[in-house]
Amino acid sequence: MAYSVAICLGIFAGPPGAAGPVTDPAAGSSVNRQEYASRLHAARIAYFKVIATGSSTADNEAHAALATFEREYPEDAIGKAYHGSLELLDAAHSWRIWNLHRQAADGMSLLDAAVAQAPDEPEVRFLRAATDWHLPGFYHRRAQSESDFALLAGRAEEDVRRGKLPPELAAAALSYWGQILVGRGDREGAKSAFGAAIRVAPKSPAGEDAARRVAELR
Repeated sequence: MAYSVAICLGIFAGPPGAAGPVTDPAAGSSVNRQEYASRLHAARIAYFKVIATGSSTADNEAHAALATFEREYPEDAIGKAYHGSLELLDAAHSWRIWNLHRQAADGMSLLDAAVAQAPDEPEVRFLRAATDWHLPGFYHRRAQSESDFALLAGRAEEDVRRGKLPPELAAAALSYWGQILVGRGDREGAKSAFGAAIRVAPKSPAGEDAARRVAELR
């Protein structure tokens, strides 16, 4: 899927939203929602630039942005998930074979810890599902990825309505799920998933891809 996770420099190019927790689990106190959203917004943009460009400069910027975010919100599950996914991106581009497996293990551990910490946080689930989807088969993460996408697809439209997941990420989750269903021979289920992707974000890369896939299933 060409758009895969690069769904998106455009997703987060606008002003940051107010989604996210309002308490800092580490401090046990209320945090400024807008400040939290702004810092998370910066980390997201930096992360997606790595996916879009693959450059070492973008990777360094992403690590710096995430370090800033994690200093302020050290126990935040979304930050942990982005960190884990970034570790796996680094491993994929590493030529240092002695570092590759350690980085991959660290990344998967962070993603799993983030989901365990916040199992109902859709952005965390999306990051693990999409990252796992692109891992080589010997990591044995595909079944988990499909399970995460099934969960996301079942609640994606509601999560968008509640402001818990950006529409573009919801559309991507639905389109991934549609492709999984195509692979299982469930054409009607796939059409339904693609149709939901189109509804939530018709002009996004995932929404446009879903429209093409629906046409191919007719």
